[in-house]
Order: sequence, then structure tokens, then C-alpha cells
Amino acid sequence: MNKSLYFSFSFCFLLITAQGQKLVSAEFLNSASAQILGFVNPAAQYDVDTYKITYNTTDIDGSPTIASGAIMIPVNSGCDMFGLVSYSHGTVLEKDNVPSHNNSESLIPKIMASAGRIATAPDYLGLGINAGLHPYVHAESEATAAIDLMRAAREFVNDSLTVSLNGEVFLTGYSQGGHAAMATAKYIQDNNLLSEFDIKAVGPASGPYNMSGSQSAVLLSNQPYSNPGYVCYLLFAYNRVYGNIFTNYSDILKAPYDQTIPPYFDGTYPMDSVNDKLPMVLSDFIQDSVIANLNATASSQNHPIWRALADNDNYDWTPSFPMELYYCTQDEQVNFQNSLVARDSMNAKGAASVVAVNNGATTHGGCVTPSITKANAFFNVEGTACVNIGIDERMRKGLVSIYPNPAQNSISISGLEEEAEVAIFDMQGRFIKSALVKVHSPMSISELEKGSYVLRITEKGVVGTSYLAVY
Repeated sequence: MNKSLYFSFSFCFLLITAQGQKLVSAEFLNSASAQILGFVNPAAQYDVDTYKITYNTTDIDGSPTIASGAIMIPVNSGCDMFGLVSYSHGTVLEKDNVPSHNNSESLIPKIMASAGRIATAPDYLGLGINAGLHPYVHAESEATAAIDLMRAAREFVNDSLTVSLNGEVFLTGYSQGGHAAMATAKYIQDNNLLSEFDIKAVGPASGPYNMSGSQSAVLLSNQPYSNPGYVCYLLFAYNRVYGNIFTNYSDILKAPYDQTIPPYFDGTYPMDSVNDKLPMVLSDFIQDSVIANLNATASSQNHPIWRALADNDNYDWTPSFPMELYYCTQDEQVNFQNSLVARDSMNAKGAASVVAVNNGATTHGGCVTPSITKANAFFNVEGTACVNIGIDERMRKGLVSIYPNPAQNSISISGLEEEAEVAIFDMQGRFIKSALVKVHSPMSISELEKGSYVLRITEKGVVGTSYLAVY
């Protein structure tokens, strides 16, 4: 496929011709080689093409909206069918610091694609092309953004690529993305979508699954917190979703932070800009009355903030598929007890295939690599390897071609995986010549007379045939 091709459909056209269609557009972004990706993670095997996807989804109120994300396609793999892995990213504040803009975290789904699956990575609502404040750690919109991107990716693959999906689905994510991956898995099961999304395994990492318990302990501990900007992000986002957290910023933030902090949430600043402007102890910038009310209602959770947190808990349910929860015990951003509480709650409900995996006494940043490596290995165990196809099928799909054709003096062959024997016959079946040919290496045909010929290409013991015109 021509990578410069820009697939675009108007919204009206979608409504008229394809009710429920999710894909709006797909734009090629870049390619990454297996060699480069392999330097980062040895699981990488294949080159990867990345596309920006825009798609139809729903806003926090259920109204239609358009969001963006990325899809990563393994190429030069010799495979015909792939599983689908959805990777949900961690906390970002800048609207453009997302997978569809090829941000640094997009390297993770690229590695997963290079390991032999088609990968999707949602930007989330309020990030990428979607307007407004991102509804941070809001379980339902995290889930619908991921699910509708998978649907759009399925349309893109079916309509525009020579490979296909085998129906298997895998979910993972890191930090906020761990919460999002868990939310996506729960939403699919709760809404009876398992026939559409055949989840084989879920591997969320370092996620705040117990928002009203393990994670909210930071609100009450009065101990220094490494990322105080996350607390503002959470309160601002939940006010957007639920509308009852505060009326004015001064209701929750002490001066001068009620004036100095909100402008940093316009989508153009990184989270570090917010963290640098805030004290690390919450009681130094959160209104005393807010903290007092939270403490007073900690047991009953009869407070708008507690109710919002509880509404986004996603640890206490019974997954019907295998799950591994990755965590590190020195995580300074997400309390590792989130993973243990989720495992224990799920096991108690009968989900024996849910385990928690301790990646050691490392920090939040140090937990990324072991988590993603183990998630890849977990998916390999629970999923089906991509199907390798022979040269005959690759030729049928247009993945192997003879060029130029018609030809005069020499030909080359694209799409070979290794050296192949090329035998030329005339139209009466008489053998003319043969040679060993490598990909893109020329084969002389200067001695052939004008006319039509049959090429028999043998690679790995499999034979493909094609026609050649000589002028």
C-alpha cells in the first residue's frame, strides 16, 4: 500500500453509508526497523509501520465525538494473521504527548507489534485531537476510547491491508494505562462484548485500580507525594465528569494555587510544569476544609470526591480470562497495594487465573521494562503465534512481486524472505533457465526472446508461480 495515501471519510458519508463505522481516517506516520526496536527490547522481531487513526467514539456524556490514537502493524513478517493488543498509555498533560504524535511511550506498542501482534494505542478523550480537559482516570471513557479504537483498527486492517486479524485480543497498559487496561477488560465483560473481543489475556501494570482505597491513601497521609500535579488533574477531571467536586478553584485549592495552577491545564504544558509549582505535601495546597471532610467521611465515603473515586474503582470483579498484575514495591507514584488488593479481591470471587507479579524493589519508572517484557511473554503463552505463510500465498496477496514487468534485460523480486530459486519456462512448459536470487537482486533475462513466460519461485520448499512479459 502506498504509505503516503491518506484515508479519509466525511462524517456525513459515514452516517449515510456505514452506520456504526468507527474509522474516520488513517494516516501513515513512520516505520521502525526490527533492528532498532531490538536494541530496546529483545522481543522485537519485525519492522513496524505506525499510522495515526481518527475514529468515532462517545464523549463522557454519551454524545458522539471523534478521538485519535495509533495503530502499529508488523511488516516483513511473512505472517498472514495476527492477534490484536491494546496498549493504554500513562499520565500525560500535553495534548500532543500521545501515541498518534509518535511520543516516546509509543515505543512500547511498537515493540509489542514487532513481537508479532497488531497494536493499538488510544490517545484518550481530551488528548490528541479530542477537545476539552482529559477525564483523567475515568474508567468508562478510558474503556470506550480503547474499544472504539480497536473497532476502527479492525476496519482499517480489513479494508486497507493485506494482513488480517485472527480474533484474539490482549490488553495492557502502564500506570494510568494499567487502570485503563483494567477498565477496558471489565467494560468488555460487563457489557457482554466478549463475542466481539475474544480476550485471551490481560496484563495491566502499576495501575491505580483501587482509587477509593489503596491509591486515595495519599490524600489522607499528609506525606510528601512525588507528583502533586496528579491530584489537581484528578480533581479537575472528576469535576468535568461529575460536576459536583467544586464550583470555583478556590473551593479546593489554597491561594495562590487556585490562580496559578489552572492555566497549566490548557493542554500545552507538561506535568512537570505543574509539579514544580506545587508543594509535595497535599495539605499545603489543598483547602483544609476539603481534607477535613475527606477524613470525616473516609468510612462512609459519603462525599462527592469519595463517590467519584469509588465509581472508578475496577479491582473488585471476576475476570473470565487470565490476568497478570505487574507491580514494584518502591513505586512512588502508584501504591503497589493496588495490585495486591485487586488480586486478592478477584481470587476471593473465584478468579483463580489472576496473579500478581512482583517486579522487585524498583521505582515507578524502573518498573516499566520488566512489566512490558513479562506482558509480552504472557501474551505469547496465552495467544497464538502469527501464522507464517509461504511464498505462494504471499504472491497471491501481492506481498511478493517481479519488477519490472514487462521487462527487457533483467528482473528483480521484492518480498523474498531468503534466497530463492527462480526457474523460467516458456508457455509450452519448456524449461529455459534458473538462478538463485536474493531479494531485490537482479536476474538477467537478456537472452530471452520477446513473449510471455512462467516463473516458478521456490523458497523454503514452497513454490509460487507468476507470469513475465519480455519485450
